[in-house]
Amino acid sequence: MSAVRPPKQRRSRESYERVLEATHTLLEENGFDGFTIQEVAARSGVSVGAIYERFGNKESLLRSVHARLMESMSEANAAAEAAAELFEDTADAIAAAVAGMARVMNDNRKALRAFMHLGAVDEVISSRGSQASIALSRDFKRSLKPYAEEFRHPQPDVALDVAFRIAYSTLARRVMYGPVFESDRRISWKRLVDEIGDACAAYLLVWHSPTS
Repeated sequence: MSAVRPPKQRRSRESYERVLEATHTLLEENGFDGFTIQEVAARSGVSVGAIYERFGNKESLLRSVHARLMESMSEANAAAEAAAELFEDTADAIAAAVAGMARVMNDNRKALRAFMHLGAVDEVISSRGSQASIALSRDFKRSLKPYAEEFRHPQPDVALDVAFRIAYSTLARRVMYGPVFESDRRISWKRLVDEIGDACAAYLLVWHSPTS
């Protein structure tokens, strides 16, 4: 992995930011397949040579942008958790937790989609994405811990983990592949989020033993 040289002077920092912003925008517009250093240079006003001098190679540039995206999404999720209200109805709390996670994913869906596909061939991006997902799962579980006494499952921690997996995996798959990859029924993003919230609430609050 090529080391990125962090900028020190103001002009260098400004050009560094322009390169990262141009890369992010290009990934949103064209995905990874349509991404070139030449286009980043044209968009940012920074020469191809200067970009390579700063980042070393295309992989390091993409990893730098991915790191920033993961940090931004983590901050957004943390802010949503901090602002979350306490609900009288636990089902409403579960739906709100799912909706909050979905909102951050949807706000970043274009760049996130590109990096999800890139993670299949880049171990650094895959590993960082996994770490970010695990951190998100902890935020999700922590936000619903106050309601755990109402969960019907004999192992509330297990149930909460499974509920997160249901929500996260379904939403991530929608971001990565679009609305009709595994089913030809078109469901809007909002409807999907609402249905996942209801499904997670039913699983947590109306659970029945498979042996009963």
